[in-house]
Amino acid sequence: MRPFTPTSTVAIAVLASVASSSVSADTFPFPTPSFRYEPFSSLATTSQNIAEEKLGYVEVTWNNHGLAPIEHTGWAGLSSNERDGASLLGYTQDTWDCFIHHYEGYTWDDLAEKGVQTHFIDLGWTQAHWEHTVDTTVSTDARWWGQLTDNEKRAANGICYFKDNWDKIDMNPNPSFFPHPVPNFRYRPWDELDAVTQNVAANMMNYTEDKWDSLGTSVTEKNTFLNLRSEQRAGALDLGFYTHTWDCFMNHYLAYFWSSFHDDLLVAIETLGWNEAMWMGKVNLVPPSENKIWIDLTPEEKAAATRLCYFKEIWDQEPIPRWYDYEAGMNTVVTTGGPVPKDIDLDIFVTTGYAGKAPGDVGTVVYTATDAEVEEEKSSSSYRLVSLSVLALVLPMGAFLFV
Repeated sequence: MRPFTPTSTVAIAVLASVASSSVSADTFPFPTPSFRYEPFSSLATTSQNIAEEKLGYVEVTWNNHGLAPIEHTGWAGLSSNERDGASLLGYTQDTWDCFIHHYEGYTWDDLAEKGVQTHFIDLGWTQAHWEHTVDTTVSTDARWWGQLTDNEKRAANGICYFKDNWDKIDMNPNPSFFPHPVPNFRYRPWDELDAVTQNVAANMMNYTEDKWDSLGTSVTEKNTFLNLRSEQRAGALDLGFYTHTWDCFMNHYLAYFWSSFHDDLLVAIETLGWNEAMWMGKVNLVPPSENKIWIDLTPEEKAAATRLCYFKEIWDQEPIPRWYDYEAGMNTVVTTGGPVPKDIDLDIFVTTGYAGKAPGDVGTVVYTATDAEVEEEKSSSSYRLVSLSVLALVLPMGAFLFV
């Protein structure tokens, strides 16, 4: 899982699992539209219909803050039908522009007139940053909520951010022990895909049969979701991906900067033996885990790899046709809804939490190990191939939280 040297100094810290906070209660300038922070399945049928038909949401875009195109349009830019839908859900102009739009479409002078410019300044913004006339980036855009100072959190509250929407918490249902729902559609061989899926993968995402069947070999997978070209990102959405599932299962956070790692992600990376100098390519070294196949990893290393959305076949770089169950017509090597295997020790995350589970509520408290014995190790000296032939193409993001 060697990282690919990024081309920008911006950390791609878009996702989070559990982040600590030293600020007490969040304080907002307007009433919180609490319905927006409930999973789509929890909404009343009427509200679901309004969200879909008038605002263009689907379940995935509702369950991930900032993913729906409508959320990048201010109240004044909404059509009358969209404003009607937003009003029916319970929004006002103030709550929409603050909690949903976060004033991203306002001019710098508009922000001052609205009384929120000072909050952006406290978060590190200048007029030059806002108007994209400088190449430098705003440092808080590379931080998760738990990495912000108390003053920065208060400023973020002033533009209606709090932990869940700043960190873009994943509200999609996830019965598995992986940090995000397993994208099983990606684990079908090319020759098992329907014509529509092949067309999207080939024409929008530049996949070939070989690159589809050999995970990790496509240049597209070297980018984070938000750094994909717009057509590629649209293709990924069409296939069923979103920010969390792409960055974890496809990119495995390889395009992230060291400063992007926090809490359980940092525990995972460090458990696998990485340090900042190795990760950022400052030294010509990789940790011993890079030269191990899955069965040679310790239970702690397997837990770390699981947090990065690896499983045996992916870690060992086995082509999909080699392990796909053609008779069943599905991927059967990964248990997506069952207990965590006994050889994966998620207790390494007991202090930080794990993928949305609170600290102290991880490991055996949440997951019950299977009674099946761990598969007998076939080798203790095998080596996992590490491909260094493809460099990441990470595009500068700029102010990704607000664009």
